[in-house]
Amino acid sequence: MPGDEERKITAYHEAGHTLASWLLPGADPLQKVTIIPRGLSLGATEQAPAEDRYTYTENYLLQRVAILLSGRAAEKIVFRDISNGASDDLKKATQLVRRLVTHWGMSERLGPVTFSWGEEHPFLGKEMCMPRDFSEETARIIDEEIQRIIKEQEEKAEKLLGERRADLEKIAVELLKHETLEKEDIRKILGQ
Repeated sequence: MPGDEERKITAYHEAGHTLASWLLPGADPLQKVTIIPRGLSLGATEQAPAEDRYTYTENYLLQRVAILLSGRAAEKIVFRDISNGASDDLKKATQLVRRLVTHWGMSERLGPVTFSWGEEHPFLGKEMCMPRDFSEETARIIDEEIQRIIKEQEEKAEKLLGERRADLEKIAVELLKHETLEKEDIRKILGQ
């Protein structure tokens, strides 16, 4: 069971995800947030699309990255420090941005092209090592683009949460009291 300090960090981390999910237009609707530990996770913020989706716009994907980074952003704002609690968020954000840049042609700098960097095995679900089909210079640009996009979305999350710091506090306080908040609870805290 996490101690008081870990619970507090987790509450603000999840409050960051919650507030960003609530405020960013076009984000998948928020369903629930909890700071009850499950497995290796100390908390979770659940979103579910209103309907099945098969295509995603660049704006939607970038907002998804900002939401993934908003837990870490909340920690930076509140504690002026970060924890390792965002490791899975960082992994997911990096994977998503890599796909944006290398698979979906959503980098202005690289243009509407794709770059093979291993293919996902249909049965194992893992990327198999394959030689890349681009130069070292292109690999460097891909890395720079991934870092640029992630930094931009992290700054966006920090700005959004900083401007709504009072709401961030309200959500965290309620999470520490009740441990789980449903969509209606969040609506009562934040309004429409």
